[in-house]
Amino acid sequence: MWVARVRGPDGAERSKAFRTRIEAERFTASSEVSKARGEWVDPALGRISLSDWASVWLDAVEPALKPKTVRSYESLINSRITPAIGYYAIGDLAPMDVQRWVNAMRSDELSASRIRQAHVVLSQVLTAAVREGRIGRNVALGIKLPPIPRKEAEYFEPDVVERIASSVREPYDLLVRLLGRLGPRFGEAAALRRRSVNLLTKRLTIEESIAEVSGRLVFGPTKTHAIRKLPLPPSLAADFKRHLEKGVGLEPDALVFTSPTGTPLRYRNFMRRVWRPTLEDLELPNVGVHVLRHSAAAALIQSGASATAVQKILGHRSAAFTLTVYGHIFDTDLDLVAENLDQAGMVGGAALEPRRGPKKLGGGLFAPGS
Repeated sequence: MWVARVRGPDGAERSKAFRTRIEAERFTASSEVSKARGEWVDPALGRISLSDWASVWLDAVEPALKPKTVRSYESLINSRITPAIGYYAIGDLAPMDVQRWVNAMRSDELSASRIRQAHVVLSQVLTAAVREGRIGRNVALGIKLPPIPRKEAEYFEPDVVERIASSVREPYDLLVRLLGRLGPRFGEAAALRRRSVNLLTKRLTIEESIAEVSGRLVFGPTKTHAIRKLPLPPSLAADFKRHLEKGVGLEPDALVFTSPTGTPLRYRNFMRRVWRPTLEDLELPNVGVHVLRHSAAAALIQSGASATAVQKILGHRSAAFTLTVYGHIFDTDLDLVAENLDQAGMVGGAALEPRRGPKKLGGGLFAPGS
């Protein structure tokens, strides 16, 4: 072991051990540069183990997170981070250590999605350490991660969605129609309250979601923490009117959809008691309820909705994400686009006269000639 000794800006001497002389010399040289730049980090602050610092970090951020997110972070820290690299001091962790950790998870045939989730948590933990002045940089950045294979989202055509809804007992037929036509997440639909339904303006307000965390149902904000309004088609508005009149309490906070015993609707129970038996009876593929969200997206796109409109209705963070997931459905309309382009250049069946060449404006911009 080689020990590097440096003096901090306060004049006190600090030391740090390294495996080789070269590493120790690099540390002393980089420390002098960091002091000159005002970026010096006390090595002693980086001696806390990664597992201990991850616990400190999670305790600090927990109040700002949804319970389901906290549970997910805990699972990743306890199963993927702590057992493999938790013994490292955060100041000793190197980019190659993180890369080897990622490679080991790939060797264990962990899914690309799960590996990326674990890496995101580690990166957040180390970013907090940088922000607190315990380490100089986040060594999890720039790591080569496995690509996530993109699969085209599968969906049911509107007539199949209606077949499913017609085979389901009330009021879950309305729930299926809602999920399959407007695409809210199941937790968002299960959290709808009487005040969420405005039959006068034909709008449905999505402002809450419900999730099951360790067997306990928890109400909270939507996935994106945003409130959005969905346009109710007249037929769906009429269905909601009938259901509100005979099946929902008069209190503004009364849940629109509940279990047969009047308790909040649980996803697992709905899957087991309603969804899967219905698919089996109709001889349809055994897919999850989330297929209805994809079916709604396809129906919206096929009805002429733009990527931005679909994004707003589904509650995606960006239209770019919508195009990434549903681009293949937009592609099916390319022939229609081509036909419309031809029609745009025709008046009364005759082609328009070609315009004169573009006229150059200041700044290198062009505008059509008059």
